[in-house]
Amino acid sequence: MRIISILTNELFLEKTKLENELERVINDKTKTTDNVVSESLILVNKLASTNESIKTLQTYLNKEEKQN
Repeated sequence: MRIISILTNELFLEKTKLENELERVINDKTKTTDNVVSESLILVNKLASTNESIKTLQTYLNKEEKQN
């Protein structure tokens, strides 16, 4: 169960870091619009992937819990 906690914590930490980075990029007035859009899209894709990983892990855990 400890591994599950580590995985969960790492995924939520990654999500938080990506959200903070996205906010920083969006609010950075020194970057051009093209740079902001480009970097934001990359971060949004990473965030979507991380969210999907969290959802997958939770689904797996729920399935395991029901079987036990």
